[in-house]
This record gives sequence, structure tokens and C-alpha cells, in this order.
Amino acid sequence: MSEDLFSRFIRMFSRPGPVNVDLAREVSRHLAGEPQLLNPWASEELIELVRLAEYQISEAAPFSFPPASTVIPLGPREWGDAMVEEFAPVVEPFAVRFGEGTTAHPLGMLIPFGPVIAGAQLGTMTGVMSGRVIGACETGLPTGPSNRTLLVATVIEDLADQLPVDGRQVRMWAALYETAHRAVFSLPHLRDLFSTFNEDYASSLKLAPDSLMEQLGSIGNDPSAIFQMDLDVEGADLFDSSSAEPARENLNAFLGMTGGMARWLVAKAGARLLPDIDTIASEREGALDLSDPAMQTGAIVTASSEAVACGEAFLDEVEGRFGPAAAQRIWQPDGFPTPDEVHDPVGWAARVLLDDPLW
Repeated sequence: MSEDLFSRFIRMFSRPGPVNVDLAREVSRHLAGEPQLLNPWASEELIELVRLAEYQISEAAPFSFPPASTVIPLGPREWGDAMVEEFAPVVEPFAVRFGEGTTAHPLGMLIPFGPVIAGAQLGTMTGVMSGRVIGACETGLPTGPSNRTLLVATVIEDLADQLPVDGRQVRMWAALYETAHRAVFSLPHLRDLFSTFNEDYASSLKLAPDSLMEQLGSIGNDPSAIFQMDLDVEGADLFDSSSAEPARENLNAFLGMTGGMARWLVAKAGARLLPDIDTIASEREGALDLSDPAMQTGAIVTASSEAVACGEAFLDEVEGRFGPAAAQRIWQPDGFPTPDEVHDPVGWAARVLLDDPLW
């Protein structure tokens, strides 16, 4: 590699910060493709529907939450760009872990490979998701502190065209879902729990040294090879996930529960507004499988469809068996179920309800 190319390579990958967000944007754009035109009428309607959704979700939720600071309908490329900043805190724990495995590489003294690999992970996730999801709600991941509502307008419009229901109902459902997701993660104890589970998983994940050195060598000869890095956790090409499975399952169970809580709020609020809400939800669930390997991007864990369904079923069973007052305890810090309790509502009730004088 020439000295000039080497210098450009060093500058490209030596951005400050725990996560190389500049690299993440480049990877995200590479995967998302060219910008797409938005329907201005549909975008304006989405903004109005989100404000209506905020009122409807606040009526259904047993807690209060602030309105979004802004509502922005975006195309896939632009959504991926914006979500790099929003999701950067999710991958920060991995940057430290990745950095520990790269110090032996000859370039490790010059390039902070932890932030580089974390940036590649982040950009891959946002780029892959950008053309598939309606918003952060379908990743299950909490966004940053900006309190913005960012929707992939083109995906929502495609969904409205595909489903056998009125398109306005689909847009209202999307607005409710994204608002409910934001509301769930407005609760400080749930953000704290996510950080705990996410950090536990990051600390248990190990890089596969041989594969890592091989791929870093490729990048050293050709910086564009960053786009071809194999980020598959399950295939253990870049990562050794053998010791991380318990922590991964706990994180997936947590995201399934919070995802189920968002869907539960949507069902409560949407029952008053959307005659075809069951059709929309079931059709969308069948079309978007978060368990699909194409939707699993490297070390970042997004909620599986099965986990979200389990979380929603837990809420329904608690409310049906123990009553609405018991279901409200789930939203409180001491009432949120453990990963094991998500599959055992009776065990949850024994811990939470037996000593509750109000139940």
C-alpha cells in the first residue's frame, strides 16, 4: 500500500469517539442504496398521525411520557444516516470489547480498531434495517436521548399498498407502533435494564482472533474491504459466541418483553381507531421476521419475533388471570419480569403480587 493510500486509510479509521460513526454512515449508505423520493402528502399525514398517536398511547399507557421533540418521515438512506447517531450508544459497550482483541495487529497501535469494528457493526445494522422496518419499533432497540420520532416513510407506503386495508389505517398503525416504542423506553428503569443486559452480552462476546487478523489484513491492503467484513455472529466467522449464549438469550428476552409492551399499547389504543388492526398486525408479523438471518447483523441483538410474541402473551395472561391492576405492576421497576418469569406468569405473580396490599 502506498504511503498516500496508507495516510488516507489512517485518517479514515482514526475518527475520535467510542464508535466510528463516520464509518458507520458510509457502511449504512452502501447498504441502503440511493435516496428515494418521498410522497409529500403521505409524509405530512404521518406527522399529523404521530401527534394523534401520542394522545392515544398516553390514554392507554399507565404512565406519562413526553411528546416527540420532532417527527421526521425519511427514506431508507436518510433513516439509516439518522439512526447511526440514535443507535450509537447501543454499540459502545462492544467497541471496548472489540478493541481488546485487536491490540496484537500491526496497525493496532495506529488505528482504534474497537471503534472501527463497532462502527462497521452499527452501519451494517442501520443499512440492512433501513429498507425493511417502519422505524426503530421494529428493531426493538432504544434510541438515543434526542426523543425524535423517525419513520421510514417509503416502507410504510409500500406496506399501505400491499395490505388489503385502507392505507390511512396502516399509517395510523405505524404511528401508534413507533410512538408506543418510544413511550416504553421513556421509562428510566427500562433504559437502565437494557444497558445492563446489553453490557453483559458485550462483555461475554469474544472476537475470533484468526478470522479477525485475516479480515484486518484485507482492510490494511484495501480499505474498501470493510464493506465485505463477515459480521455473522452465529457463523462465528468474526466472533466466538460460544460463551455468550446465556447473556444473548437474556437480552433477547428483555427486548421481547419491551417489544411486547409496545404492541400491547398499540392494541389497546388501536382498538378504538382501527377496525382492521388485527389484519395489519398479523400480516406485518408474517412478512417481517426479525429471526431471519438476513435481519441479524453481527453482534447487535434485535428482538426475535418469537420473543416479542412471548412478551405480548405475558401481558395478556397477567391481565386476564390477575386483572388490570396486576398488569399495571409490570410497568413499575419492581414489577418488570425477569427473563425466566416472561415464560412463567404465575412465578412472576408469586414474586410481585403476593406481598402487594393493593392487589
